Amino acid sequence: MPAVKIELSKGRDKQTLLRLRDSVMDSVVETLKLPSNDRNIRLIEHKPEFFQMKPPYEILIEISMFLGRTKETKKKLYQTIVEKLEMNCSIEREKIFIILNEQPLENWGGRGGIPADEMDLGFRVNV
Repeated sequence: MPAVKIELSKGRDKQTLLRLRDSVMDSVVETLKLPSNDRNIRLIEHKPEFFQMKPPYEILIEISMFLGRTKETKKKLYQTIVEKLEMNCSIEREKIFIILNEQPLENWGGRGGIPADEMDLGFRVNV
């Protein structure tokens, strides 16, 4: 159930953007052991004059997720994302900046207004 947002400057072709989107989301699903259809992702392209990051960064990936993952799982997530982007999109790993936003389950509402801590999520958070 993580919510993933990828932001970057305009300029890449559609197929590269789709591979980028899928590579990031596949990494999240695989590493966090989520159901394969648990995909909430936004890819946002900005005009270059409206997107600025300190070099060498060119791509910002923000992942909002529930509290509970171990440091080892988070480290594996970072590594899996940069490896897949390098392999599938020829994006240098040094150009990727990743931020995790972790929140308690009660801070997420879905399925008609039910707090996530009252839902059967269909996956374990403590991985």
